[in-house]
Amino acid sequence: MKKLNTYTIPISVKGIVFEDGKVWLRKNERNEWELPGGKLDEGEQPEQTVVREIREELGFETEVIDLINAFVRKIPASLDETNGVLTLVYLCKLLKKTGVFETQGEANMGAAFQNFSLDGLTKLNIIPFFKTSIEKAAHHYL
Repeated sequence: MKKLNTYTIPISVKGIVFEDGKVWLRKNERNEWELPGGKLDEGEQPEQTVVREIREELGFETEVIDLINAFVRKIPASLDETNGVLTLVYLCKLLKKTGVFETQGEANMGAAFQNFSLDGLTKLNIIPFFKTSIEKAAHHYL
């Protein structure tokens, strides 16, 4: 029997959260703006991950509305994503603000969060996949 070669990569789950027509973004250690979120924990479903990550990072209680986009990309300078990472992007509805923003991100890097108008996205250092996902969500749900 021929052995199957499997392609194993991490899964990252990101959330689009709109508030007053603006989208919340996080500045990462590569000086890029990205959607809040993180890696799937063992035993979690992607929808659970994005709700947990948004609560941890932004202090927001949310519910998942829809899967917006999926994309595999390689991040050369990453510890575990040099071969690729599957990124799932969900639109999430803000239910209430319950906590405070995370100030210490992954690998003890500072974390910064800000909300941006859709027009303001063009001026940001943001990968096209995130920008396209935000625009798709805004077109269908705002």
